[in-house]
Amino acid sequence: MKKAFFIITLITIISGLYSYSILEKETGNIIGNLDPYSAAMGSAVGAGGFRLFDSMVNPANLTGLKNGFGFQGTGSFLMDSDNRSLPMYNSFDAYCGDAVYASNVNTFADFAGGIYYKRVISDFELAASLQYRPQVSFKADYFEQVRNNRNSDDNGYPPKIAQNSIESKGGINAIAFQTAFKYMNIGSLGLEVAQLSGDSEMEKSVIWTPEAQDMMNDTLNDTINTLEREFSAIQFIVGATIHFSKRFDLGLSFTPKTEFDITGNKDGVDVNNVVFVYTKFDSTGTPLDSLTFAQYILPMNARIGFSFKPRNIMQTVMNCDIEYIKWSDTNPLYDDAINYYIGVEHMINNKIPFRFGFNYTTSYGLHEDSGFVFANEITTPTFTTGTGFTFLDKFTFDISLEYSNRQYEALDLFMDSYYDHEDLWENYYYLNLQDRGWENPDTVKETFINLKSAISFKW
Repeated sequence: MKKAFFIITLITIISGLYSYSILEKETGNIIGNLDPYSAAMGSAVGAGGFRLFDSMVNPANLTGLKNGFGFQGTGSFLMDSDNRSLPMYNSFDAYCGDAVYASNVNTFADFAGGIYYKRVISDFELAASLQYRPQVSFKADYFEQVRNNRNSDDNGYPPKIAQNSIESKGGINAIAFQTAFKYMNIGSLGLEVAQLSGDSEMEKSVIWTPEAQDMMNDTLNDTINTLEREFSAIQFIVGATIHFSKRFDLGLSFTPKTEFDITGNKDGVDVNNVVFVYTKFDSTGTPLDSLTFAQYILPMNARIGFSFKPRNIMQTVMNCDIEYIKWSDTNPLYDDAINYYIGVEHMINNKIPFRFGFNYTTSYGLHEDSGFVFANEITTPTFTTGTGFTFLDKFTFDISLEYSNRQYEALDLFMDSYYDHEDLWENYYYLNLQDRGWENPDTVKETFINLKSAISFKW
């Protein structure tokens, strides 16, 4: 048993890994949930959470925990595969397919932990918890090589002339205090107050190789752009659950818009003075309003969900949530969105639960075209599954697996005109090194595979 406990603990600690899309390198990747129980249920735990970190969705879920002291440690292993491709056409201008020119797979480490205490006093159940968890991640990596076409016709290996990279790191973490109470099994009310703080560093670079410098007689200059920011804010979440019967519960939660205090610089210039995107124009195309890197907002969101227990011989739980996110809080170019979550837990032989679910979420990416910025809506379907078990009477181990994919169009992260030097290319006059626009964009396909695990302990 000691060996099994050691292996489970090692899996949980090592799997505290995150890897996120390069698309949100400036705006950050919002972490929706951390718990493998809720993840396996499609994150549909607005009214049916039974683990400490389910209270991240609805703080009223705290009253669903067992009496006494307890703690939970949780982590995640998420692999993001980012494939960028170009449309290919034959001599008759017929579409042939997509040719992948860059593929990135990245991983990063992170973790979360929390403790709680619950007590029954007469007709009331009182609970409180303290949690440390990641809230937003800026971690992302992108790397590509640029090679010329020398020797390629002779089965040679074209020399590398430049290395392009985007490295983003850091995040916003939460130290959250939660409290909740339940009255006579009628319903629960919960509140979370969280101190959000953190920092981010991003570097976008083009580094010329010694081979390229030799071709150009050391006249090439490397390009390195940086963005450094520090974040601080207070966030509130209120939630409630209503117990209609032993088979039906309703849950509601609300998180108001959270505005951050920002300090930092972009390429040595204070972030307050650096324009991020233009958001409004007059009839002549003159910008009327703009965003700076000193503005960072988490949008308001509201969620309603229910938990239903049908009359099955084997215990079954069905959860369903609907979430409204006011993305327009963060950028007027964004539309508000509705996300959907559904999950089922079914007990099989030996009381081992089988959990599976699905969720459908909407986010946005910013793109620029000839000085004008527009938003691209991106939808992400996710399929989930998982299980869990109790050992040594006091320990609970949960594990889940999530599979997500999304596709969107984008322009080059590094434009071709930067490499427009005649001496770098064998057939320079046939290459036509011009920046591609939205008439011929990249197709970006991303796949996310997320393995979450957690250990809970009850005194």
